[in-house]
Amino acid sequence: MEKVKEKTKDVLARLGVEGDVTITESARSDASTVAIATADARLLIGERGQNLIALEHIVKKLLAKEMEAVPRFFLDINGYRAAQADELKEEVKTIAKKVRLYRKEIKMRAMRPHERLVVHMALAEYPDITTESVGQDPERTVVIKPYP
Repeated sequence: MEKVKEKTKDVLARLGVEGDVTITESARSDASTVAIATADARLLIGERGQNLIALEHIVKKLLAKEMEAVPRFFLDINGYRAAQADELKEEVKTIAKKVRLYRKEIKMRAMRPHERLVVHMALAEYPDITTESVGQDPERTVVIKPYP
């Protein structure tokens, strides 16, 4: 993961952005979080996180040129993704209540891979609920359904 940290710092420097980069290993999944703390967060995040997604893509592509296997990671800038994940978890809990009540599956909106991971992990501890990713990117989504 040190290579990921260095490549992220390099990309930030090339963009003329100063920031601190730290890596947090997840205890619940195999994906790490590369956290960037910077005063230029608005520029790097962009509208609805589009710049953040692009920045993550660039870092991964650059790493793929240098590494045989790129480790799984997600970029986060000033806690933006963490806050988005918290909101998504609350939405998922509400949907899970509806699935329990009506015993019918509910298909969520199309989501990026890190968002789908949040949904699956948030509902993993619900024994009466199951989740399934369906479709192809970029329209891939999660279906939340009662456990049979």
